[in-house]
Amino acid sequence: MNRNRGAVTRSNPVAGFIGRLLLSAALVPAAHGQPSPQGADEPRPWPETETVRALLRADAAAALADCRVPGLCRPGPESVGQAPPPARASDDIRVMAIFGLARRLSADVAVNGAVLRYQTGRGEPVAGAVDGRAYQLLAIDDSCVRLRRGDTERTACVDAGRGRP
Repeated sequence: MNRNRGAVTRSNPVAGFIGRLLLSAALVPAAHGQPSPQGADEPRPWPETETVRALLRADAAAALADCRVPGLCRPGPESVGQAPPPARASDDIRVMAIFGLARRLSADVAVNGAVLRYQTGRGEPVAGAVDGRAYQLLAIDDSCVRLRRGDTERTACVDAGRGRP
């Protein structure tokens, strides 16, 4: 039998465990510290901005720029320089729809092609391209709407004969 134990040295298992524990404890603060210098040179895959919100805003701006519905689309920056349309002797007022409950009736009214939404109890339009010359709502009676602008009072009714699907 070979009894050469002097050539092979056995390490103490507890000492090996403590050594590895000290080494890992020394590496933890280095891993959680500042990022490595080579990571700072690498470009990021995207900028740190609200990319989704920026894309949604750009999409909404493009949709509003293409909007061609008079009265429902807000005027864009290109229409700021335009002069208001000249006053007509007789405005074309048409009641498009009256809807809602008795105390909360709403009416969609087309004034010279611009659709405005009025609500009972509120004089000015609640939706649509509102300007300083808009008609004020006086009342919604049955199938008619009474409006006033300045000294002029107008009444328009729903035209059931012109109903469209």
